[in-house]
Amino acid sequence: MICAFYSRGLGGPRKFNGRNDMKVCGNIAFYLGIAFLAFTFCAPAGATASKEAEEALSKVLLGKDVKPLMDMPAYKDGIDIYYTPRGDKRDDDRGIDLKELSKWLKDKGVGVEKDEDVIITDIKVDSDRVEVHLGGGGEGSHGSKHANKVGAGFKRAGGSRINFRYRTDVTDLDLKPEMFVKFMSRVLDVSQIEGQLDTVQMPAEDKNAIDAHTVIKDMTYQMVLLSFGDPEQKKVEDTTDGSFHETWYNLKEGHRWVLHFVNGKVDQIQTF
Repeated sequence: MICAFYSRGLGGPRKFNGRNDMKVCGNIAFYLGIAFLAFTFCAPAGATASKEAEEALSKVLLGKDVKPLMDMPAYKDGIDIYYTPRGDKRDDDRGIDLKELSKWLKDKGVGVEKDEDVIITDIKVDSDRVEVHLGGGGEGSHGSKHANKVGAGFKRAGGSRINFRYRTDVTDLDLKPEMFVKFMSRVLDVSQIEGQLDTVQMPAEDKNAIDAHTVIKDMTYQMVLLSFGDPEQKKVEDTTDGSFHETWYNLKEGHRWVLHFVNGKVDQIQTF
């Protein structure tokens, strides 16, 4: 077939000229084979994210509270955060084009303010990005026109949207909750979600203590925070042996709890 193609390519059917034509046909076959192998091994493997990975991530994130680390625009198309910052110096080390962010805040208004508690209302996975909708996902064109009339930085209902971009196909590894939450932490306070992920991985004894809102020995700072919340007072103690001692004071259900930590874990518990 290759030789027939070669023959037709030279002006129509003709007789082969012995070894010369056979040699040319052999060369064509060789280079076509190389091209085929290169295509086979270099073509994308199509390792896109599975539905199971998408559903698992949505289960962890939907309905959870986060806090933006900056003002977020009320923009339905969302702002872009790049996993690997683009090399044209537009993006800062978090992968954000601050000039573009400022433009959308001015043109569309503020959808979610810095440090404002907001709920994740939707998660959408596309080929190369994950959309996270905050408090509704941002306004449409009608709301945007209204924002333009009232002036820059106007606070509006409707929330905001963030596009976490990978610049390549999103995979199951990208959607592993602990991996994606770390990406989110560039622009969002995700401490509550991180605490819940830690709870899933902790020993059953500690999980039961947290569910009962109590404290047991060897619990970490994070575990105590999940169980009791922030302490009323903290005190760091001086030591000479290189260890780190800290005492937390909590008032719970009419009782004073004094928790002594050594190197980040509960070493002694006193109740009064």
